[in-house]
Amino acid sequence: MKLKRLVAALTVGMMSIMSTVNAAEKPTCIFMRFTDDTRFAKIESAASLSDLVMEKLLESGQFNFRETKVIDTDMENLLYEERAAEFKNAQSAVESGDYSVLFEGSGYNKEKAQTIATAQVGQIISPQITSTIGKQHGADYLIQGTIINIGTGDWMDMSVANAMSYAQYAMMLPGVSTAVGTLASALGPVGSLLSLATSVQTKITGVAVQADLRLIKAETGEVIWSKMVTGKETQKQRSLGFIKIGSDKLNNEMYAEAMNNAAEAIAAALIEDIGSGKVFEENDE
Repeated sequence: MKLKRLVAALTVGMMSIMSTVNAAEKPTCIFMRFTDDTRFAKIESAASLSDLVMEKLLESGQFNFRETKVIDTDMENLLYEERAAEFKNAQSAVESGDYSVLFEGSGYNKEKAQTIATAQVGQIISPQITSTIGKQHGADYLIQGTIINIGTGDWMDMSVANAMSYAQYAMMLPGVSTAVGTLASALGPVGSLLSLATSVQTKITGVAVQADLRLIKAETGEVIWSKMVTGKETQKQRSLGFIKIGSDKLNNEMYAEAMNNAAEAIAAALIEDIGSGKVFEENDE
């Protein structure tokens, strides 16, 4: 038994060493706090999603993080300040009617992202900002995301909305409801159950979190990877007359689950691409 425990301990130790070695071979990263572009920024959704995604990325062992906590630097605010400096001659341009100074400046370069939230792969955010943050933490890459939407609506799952509308439309077609009634009468007791089943109404409610994540090369500010996901949590309420089973009320648990589902989806997407080796290898040659 002692020998088995010794072998098990050695195995765990070797796995830990290999994990450390593999991490060291990866480019260094830091995780930036999510920015929140929704009206719900006051409920600290950015902090919650940041912690959840960071936790899942750390657990994967696919990253060489310089910091095991979320970096709170507000990149959006820094970018805003930089834009303000670029447009310091805006007033004179408006007065003169000559906008050449503005539109020919670096801020209007098509390869330069106007905001962090709209930054796409291949675009540059700001080398001055990203390189400074990278040097402060000794990191080659910044991982940063944006919460785009939180709430309910067709945007969270168009397929569910369409399926429900199609079902309602089908029941309104001439002959459909009559056919169901005729079949129910012909089946006797079984038909009564059929009539009961078709009279049960199902209401689906839910909440969703839509977010994106991007990997930024600190030295150049270039976005080398980006993905957008929607994490949702839904519930069903079935009703037959005055009898209701389930709830149609949104609650904190659903919000938390939707947040976690979004974190899992966005982290899994990055982990998969990092694990395949294509992200860093293609950009570090």
